[in-house]
Amino acid sequence: MAKTAKVRRKDLIQPDQFISTTDILIAYCSKHKIKIISFIISLIVVVFSGLWIKYNQNKKSLDMESLYFKVEQAKSSKESNSKDKIKQIEIILDEFSEGLQKQRALLVLADEYFNDANYDKAILFYQDILNGSRSPLHHHLANLGIAFSLEGKKDYKSAINAYKATIQYSNEYPLFDVYVGLARCYELNNEKNDALLTLREMQNKFPSHSKINIIDSKIKALGG
Repeated sequence: MAKTAKVRRKDLIQPDQFISTTDILIAYCSKHKIKIISFIISLIVVVFSGLWIKYNQNKKSLDMESLYFKVEQAKSSKESNSKDKIKQIEIILDEFSEGLQKQRALLVLADEYFNDANYDKAILFYQDILNGSRSPLHHHLANLGIAFSLEGKKDYKSAINAYKATIQYSNEYPLFDVYVGLARCYELNNEKNDALLTLREMQNKFPSHSKINIIDSKIKALGG
């Protein structure tokens, strides 16, 4: 029976590929040890810095949400009048950092000034929101607040322009009540024809609205 010849390592034409790659890797690491250690340390620092930044951002966001909750509590207080609510909200606002929650709190404060019939002050805060917020919703609400405040001041011509601006930049936000305000200001400014045109436009835009019968009645009352 034939015997199988034993193959020795030194008889191999090529060296063991696994051992060769390992040797090369070890040699490379030994040669560039300082660079590799520096890279690993840098990577660890970057990872932990990212985690720390994320932690701080989350903590800040939670702190701001907690402050906004206090603003909502002050707004909802049944024991305080509008002036007391305004004072409480302004004190809380001093603790806010710039950001989305502060803009929401400013909206609450502007609304409270409006409820207190301090329309000039309300307009100032609504304008601050327009200048400082990137939120389309905040812009819509601030524009609407300005229109309501101008109407409250009986500056109907300016209110008409503000309502028009709100409609123009409204995007997907509800417009029925905005058109109602526009028609109302036209009527109060003795612009009956424009009021009727606005109301008829509402009939076309909102034929299925639950309050469309009010618009129909208003057109009849104006002789349209």
